[in-house]
Amino acid sequence: MPEELIEAGKAFGATPTKLLFKVELPAAMPNIMAGITQCIMLSLSMVVIAALVGADGLGKPVIRALNTVNISQGFEAGLAIVLVAIILDRLCKAPASQGKEG
Repeated sequence: MPEELIEAGKAFGATPTKLLFKVELPAAMPNIMAGITQCIMLSLSMVVIAALVGADGLGKPVIRALNTVNISQGFEAGLAIVLVAIILDRLCKAPASQGKEG
């Protein structure tokens, strides 16, 4: 967080609450969104590992395909996980890019 932003906010008489919500959080939003995106990607990479221990979900078809050596089914299930990851990544980046345009 650049100290100049906090100093400018204090110079304009911002209260600590307004300083947090109007200066600090908007300046930190790209880092916060990057953390959320990384968390989503990590959780989607864990679905296959979770399926190894018996959890249902997107990882179960991948494990089934690995057990039966069915390459096409494994590719299809892996592609589904990748598409979900891409869609969620784009949804998380959409509000950040809208704020920069205006």
